Amino acid sequence: MDILFEPLETATLRLKNRFFMAPMGTTFSMDRLIPYFVARARGEAALITTGEISVHESGRAVGGGPGDRELSLETDGDIRILEPLVKAVRENGAKFVAQLNHMGRYSFMPKTAGRASVAPSAVASRYTGYTPRELTTGEADDLVVAFAEAAVRARKAGFDGIEICANSGYLISQFLSAVTNHRTDRYGGDNVIERAAFLFDVLAETRRRVGTDYDICVKFDAEDGIRGGKTLEDSLGLAPRIVEAGADRLHVWAGWHEAARPMLPMFVPRGAFAGLAGEIRGVVRVPVSTVGRINDPFTAADILRKGEADLIGLGRALLCDPDFVRKTMEGKTGEIRRCIACCNCFDDISEGLRGRFHVDLRCALNPELGCEGKPLGAAGRKRKVVVAGGGPAGLEAARTAALRGHRVVLFETAGALGGLIREARLPPHKEELGNIITYYEGQMAKLGVDVRLNEEFTADTLDALSPDVVVVATGSVEWVPDLPGIRGKNVVTFLDVLKGRVPDGEQVIVVGGGMIGLEVSEMLADGGMKVTVVEMLDSVAGDMGPTVRWGYLSRVKKKVSIRTSTKVVGIEEDGVVVLDGDGREEKLPASFVVIAAGMKPLQGLGAALERRGVECHVIGSGLKTGKIIDAISDGNRIGSVL
Repeated sequence: MDILFEPLETATLRLKNRFFMAPMGTTFSMDRLIPYFVARARGEAALITTGEISVHESGRAVGGGPGDRELSLETDGDIRILEPLVKAVRENGAKFVAQLNHMGRYSFMPKTAGRASVAPSAVASRYTGYTPRELTTGEADDLVVAFAEAAVRARKAGFDGIEICANSGYLISQFLSAVTNHRTDRYGGDNVIERAAFLFDVLAETRRRVGTDYDICVKFDAEDGIRGGKTLEDSLGLAPRIVEAGADRLHVWAGWHEAARPMLPMFVPRGAFAGLAGEIRGVVRVPVSTVGRINDPFTAADILRKGEADLIGLGRALLCDPDFVRKTMEGKTGEIRRCIACCNCFDDISEGLRGRFHVDLRCALNPELGCEGKPLGAAGRKRKVVVAGGGPAGLEAARTAALRGHRVVLFETAGALGGLIREARLPPHKEELGNIITYYEGQMAKLGVDVRLNEEFTADTLDALSPDVVVVATGSVEWVPDLPGIRGKNVVTFLDVLKGRVPDGEQVIVVGGGMIGLEVSEMLADGGMKVTVVEMLDSVAGDMGPTVRWGYLSRVKKKVSIRTSTKVVGIEEDGVVVLDGDGREEKLPASFVVIAAGMKPLQGLGAALERRGVECHVIGSGLKTGKIIDAISDGNRIGSVL
């Protein structure tokens, strides 16, 4: 692991290790943004990159400016706004770089501000649903100057450098692509080098204004990932020209938001895009960074050893655990709260870009994200706390309560911690969920929580322990609809399947097209069975976030049949009776039937304790079924106030 902590010298910077915080947008106001970044600086990231900072009013994400939580370096007045942030981050040991961007056709201002977005050409965006106005040559010239002036302001604000955003489908990458650049002036062209004129001009003008002793990084896509877009071959020719034009570093990403391949979900392999950075690194003589699905220090070290990159970008990994780098440095890799790539954070940001700023950036596993300025305080009175249930909600409640100084005893009826996570990690490509169990097992041991496995919390236990308070986190159970034939021997639940209790047969009907039903369907299909999913709604996977859903469905639909707008009205020995969307009855043949209709809270213990006059709090899916983020957030909430 020593390779991760070798210093790196660039033309203008000396970095203490090989980790940097990749640029990510937030929904935080400045009073939250400062402690957010400071926490990652204290966590020993060598360099931190801001989320995108607007260089021109025409290129804002939603059109609100810095007063509406959108960072800007459009005017000299923005320098004063950013100075306290820059000072705080640099005082805590990290280099700080401002990412400069113009959204181009990815701006949501047509919806949020009633203003047309602008772009190299008037090509509609699938990402926003709007068609931009084509920039005039004079307007493009003005935007070159806007980038350079923003860079000067970044230097005056105290930033150690800038990163020019030429990736992911934003304005500069729109100039680079033949799909979105149909111009006939000097900013157009028949090849990527000609279409790079705008980027080259931005680099030249920026370097002229900031001088030779200021760090300039360019982030760009090795492949756009869209039909007709920039290819790896294009980028191998472009990268040396970017360096010649003035870049000190290159930050390599993997594609546009409109790309046809998934890049963020957990079914994307760890370190999937490091090879692209390695290809670029082979044609330049400046440091090259990689980023994407790196949630483990061993993966990071392997990338460096193979020579695929000089720097490792951590994005969501640092949302999940701001101390990722410090824990790695101290040899405490087992204590890292590893990102599971659930994409909840990206879904939240997407909602924010659409003008819904009441949707806060959240991490499923880190409930303290955005609350770094409000550290968890010690309890005023130490209490004996019993937690009934070892799923995510109970484990987080136990962790938080123990951190505050309470004596915590946790009961779990199963022989291991994790609750339903132990089964949820079993379908194809869900292995990352195991990170949750690993993290909490380590935390329970580190914090001295008295964990009692294979033991149910009962009235007798209550009398023996006499706790001050009980947290009921007993979770949920399968909801089974009341249908004719539901008790038949050919009917099992999705949990039966996950636990290996699968009847004989080759033809399967899965009742329920939510995430649970689809995951079990894929699992069965991979085992060689012919699977049909029956869903009464007009679409499936409605409980999946948009970042994951499209890629997941594109894979699953190749393996299983899906019937929507179809209602199950009965189950027979050899099949399922359904009504289609027009009310016509039909029988679908099946060797056996899997019920995957959802979950319901497991209730009873909380009411029983209240009758005994015991202070108790019911949390997690034992109160209301939801997602992992809801369970962990609820556990943290109650652990913070006991």
